[in-house]
Amino acid sequence: MLTTMAASNVPTILRVIAASVKISNRAGQIIRDVMRQGELGIVEKGINDLQTEADRTAQRCITASLRRHFPKLRVFGEEDIEEGDLPESFLCLDSCNDVLKQKCPERLSKLTEEELIVWVDPLDGTAEYTQGLLDHVTVLIGVSSAKSGEALAGVVHQPYHNYKSVSPEQLTGRQQRLAPI
Repeated sequence: MLTTMAASNVPTILRVIAASVKISNRAGQIIRDVMRQGELGIVEKGINDLQTEADRTAQRCITASLRRHFPKLRVFGEEDIEEGDLPESFLCLDSCNDVLKQKCPERLSKLTEEELIVWVDPLDGTAEYTQGLLDHVTVLIGVSSAKSGEALAGVVHQPYHNYKSVSPEQLTGRQQRLAPI
């Protein structure tokens, strides 16, 4: 495990991705918990555009966790919601040590929090989620350049990966890290 001192020497973009991996896992757990409880809290944002309690709570988890890790980072979520109070247990303050150990491309190694923007889709596939088509549900966290808008890195988490083959207690999901490019 990297110490806080060692992690501070890791490029910012790797620290953002390392935090995003753990945060996306936590958001995936929230999405599964909402479904398991059976109260989806569906509201219609527009024609064929749904939002659930899982969308809202997962986004609050992601944005609040990232802001706690990186106070100067600009974070934008898909859902137009109030930040609201979030129980401390919903925050994720961990980072993925495997990501922190990765080599960062030189052109991205000096970027600061202020030079990055994070885009969040807390539950991509909401319509499918409400219909029980869980294979299609993902948590998306993308990192781009604030200056150019260029996509730089991201995390895709599948909360229901392999859900038909394992018991609900064994379900942990799967993530794909899109390493800095």
